[in-house]
This record gives sequence, C-alpha cells and structure tokens, in this order.
Amino acid sequence: MGQSGPGRVERAVRAELRALKCSVQSDGKAALAVALAAQIDSARGAVAAAAAAAQLRLLLDDLRAAAKEARSERDVIDDLNARRAKRAAG
Repeated sequence: MGQSGPGRVERAVRAELRALKCSVQSDGKAALAVALAAQIDSARGAVAAAAAAAQLRLLLDDLRAAAKEARSERDVIDDLNARRAKRAAG
C-alpha cells in the first residue's frame, strides 16, 4: 500500500525548516534534509533508516547553527539601525 503525502518524519523536518526560515527551494542542505526524511519514512529496514537518520541529524544541526548565526547578524544590524534612528531623532 502506497503512502499518500509526506510521512511523519518529513512533516516534522519541514515544520522545523519553516521555523528556522530555511527554504528547500534555495538551500541545498534543507532540500537534502527533506529528502532524507522521506527516505526514513519509506525505509523498510532499520539499518537504512538509521543511516539516513544520522545524516539528517547532522544536517539539522548545521541548519540550526546557520539560522542562529543569521539571527545574531540581524540582531546586530537591528541594534545599529535603532542607534542611528535615535541619533537622527535627537
């Protein structure tokens, strides 16, 4: 019997990628994470699922770190813009 739509792991990965603001259209690691999640959902053997899960975990760690770094950069820029606006107003 075939699966209709994404499985549980793929849905969870897509939700996390949305929260991290990672696009599968423009980020190869994000696209690969979704592909690995789909493999896990359809894996028939534990060994194949475990291998894909290990790779998926590493990819998600990388994506989380990149998202955290991007957030830090945005915070610095926002602080600079706020200071500039304050100087311009006062």
